[in-house]
Amino acid sequence: MESVWVADLKISPATAEKISQKHGVHEDEVRQAIVCVQGLPYVWHDHETRGRRAIIEAIVREKRVLIVLYPRPHDAYGDSWSLGSAYPIDP
Repeated sequence: MESVWVADLKISPATAEKISQKHGVHEDEVRQAIVCVQGLPYVWHDHETRGRRAIIEAIVREKRVLIVLYPRPHDAYGDSWSLGSAYPIDP
């Protein structure tokens, strides 16, 4: 399985508030779970209106969380991403 490298993660204030309020995940927890972490498995997903994005499964507070990342345009190394969402998948 391929893995993705996240060297830089941009999180807008609106997205930070959404994941905190709606999903109970703090932006710092997302950063800690994926930034500069080796071996993050991912799949590409092509959304009809939102475009191509990577879906990563990571661990936050001992729970599995799906993290949606969009590649940043004009990124020479392919390791800069924008956070779309993060939500727990464990009950």
